[in-house]
Amino acid sequence: MKKTDVRHVIVLGVDGLRPDMINAQTMPNLAAMKARGVSSRDHRTVFPSETRGALTALASGARPETTGILGNEFYSRDGSGRLTGTDTVHDWRAGDRRLVGGMVTATNLSETLSKSGRSFAVVNSSGQGSFTALNWKGADWGQTGYNVRHPAIAFPPELAVDIAEEHKVPADGFDRGAERKAVAAFTQTVWPAKKPAAAIIWLTEVDSASHRYGLGAEGMLASMRDCDAAIGDLLEWRDRQPERDGIVIFVTSDHGHSSIATFISVGEVLKEAGISADHRFHDGVDVLYRRGRAPGFWLRKPDKGLLQGVFDALLAQRWYGASFSRAIEPGAAEGIIPGTLALELSGAAHRRAPDLYINLKGDDDLNAYGVPGTTFCDAGGYGGTPLGGGSHGGLHATELAAVLIGDGAGLKTGGQIIASRTGIYDIAPTILDLLGIEPPATMTGRPMHELFEAGEVVPAPVVTEFTARTAGKVSRILIGYVGSHPYVDEADVHIEGEADAAPVRREHLKVPELQAS
Repeated sequence: MKKTDVRHVIVLGVDGLRPDMINAQTMPNLAAMKARGVSSRDHRTVFPSETRGALTALASGARPETTGILGNEFYSRDGSGRLTGTDTVHDWRAGDRRLVGGMVTATNLSETLSKSGRSFAVVNSSGQGSFTALNWKGADWGQTGYNVRHPAIAFPPELAVDIAEEHKVPADGFDRGAERKAVAAFTQTVWPAKKPAAAIIWLTEVDSASHRYGLGAEGMLASMRDCDAAIGDLLEWRDRQPERDGIVIFVTSDHGHSSIATFISVGEVLKEAGISADHRFHDGVDVLYRRGRAPGFWLRKPDKGLLQGVFDALLAQRWYGASFSRAIEPGAAEGIIPGTLALELSGAAHRRAPDLYINLKGDDDLNAYGVPGTTFCDAGGYGGTPLGGGSHGGLHATELAAVLIGDGAGLKTGGQIIASRTGIYDIAPTILDLLGIEPPATMTGRPMHELFEAGEVVPAPVVTEFTARTAGKVSRILIGYVGSHPYVDEADVHIEGEADAAPVRREHLKVPELQAS
């Protein structure tokens, strides 16, 4: 089968799945697909490594610096004085009405495919915001969408009725078994009706279980098994179709996870430093901030002295793990605040980006279940996540590492593992390339030719380290370049005078064979 045989591309996403946790015991179907097809050893997500920003990057083929969706919440510099959320459809539509340039400042697959006369479908078992990120304005472009957990979010209406009736979808959606229900809705109803050129099926359950139970816990492993059963359903369905030789399937994830070792509060630190900061601008507040693994800080008005004060307060903390501000000059690796890295290196330098980002520190320690990678976290939107639960959003290697496995027409076979760099923002360009469709101008990712059986030669990745020093602390970021395309491997901080000043690399980390006892 050749690339020219491709007629349909299906992406199945497992939210929050770490690539190093896939094994034949817990995910036999996915492990078999990997052994049969092709995979990327070093697939990366975006920064902040949070779902809605990552899924917008997936569906737009561009990093947050282009899409404007900087994680799950961000301040839009729109005069509202509050963070822009992405949890609900209404958050996105309100943002689109309020923000300069609209909510998303890049072109989604729904629009690109519609303008090419091709159909696109999204079926998911995740939240409203994830659905909207993947199929932004899909109804406006005549595309298809259905959320089995939130069935009121569906289009077109006639097909939504068919799905609800054929699959007996409760009014408040499915809870248990939603993974396989999402795949069934696609294979049994959406496919016969639409046979979309491109489709995304997104399953949220592994991410939710990672937060709730912790990486390697039985509750998390059970969720992995459930998602694997859904993957098996999709693969078995594909192999029964008359069109099977023209269907490519990718399985991916939007980010990984680290384990929370310690909760902290950036708000308390700023308060102790005498800085007036809150989650929204109101009387007397000079700094608005977001929490999580990568806190961001926006100043009410430009004030380099105040920004320096915020940075100094954070730098002194044991959980400081690198920081970013706007480049001191175009192309510079250091930010305007001495000791910070240039925000532009992170791929998040949109006009909405904060004046300062801080990455909270992490390490390679094992959690209670023997899974490596523990971090500090300011709970933020994950307020219900317990100590030891999974978290993401920052620049730890375990958060940025994501899954990419492909199987089908035109792709390499035999379990080949590509030792390049690929990114979540390369998936949409690859879909369009396989379908022979020109990408929009905002699509800055690249087709992953190294996955193709007869693809163009792709240069080997060149890994570059950038550093910024102050007060004995060295912020550093590792970026793998494929030609001119950057992929962030990780960022951390090194204390001068301590052993091992070399860049931290984590090929040595190994997750044990985790399975139910």
